[in-house]
Amino acid sequence: MKLIDFLKQRGATNVAKVNGPNGAFLSVTNADGTTSSMPIGNKSKDGKLAEYQVLATQDKVTGETIHIATVNSYETVESLAL
Repeated sequence: MKLIDFLKQRGATNVAKVNGPNGAFLSVTNADGTTSSMPIGNKSKDGKLAEYQVLATQDKVTGETIHIATVNSYETVESLAL
């Protein structure tokens, strides 16, 4: 899913890319004025906001779903219910 569509569906009103000493991330302003952040994949830090896709994955420690902005496209090619 395109980042812009993902953020609009969640009610975001603004997104900014921030580069820092520990990598890049997105700063997202929500409709209620609160802010949140989204990591950018290491190899995608030079991408443009309009190019980003969203990758959903599980945090290895907490098991929570996290969303990562990436310029790469991913698709599930195989799945097995356990």
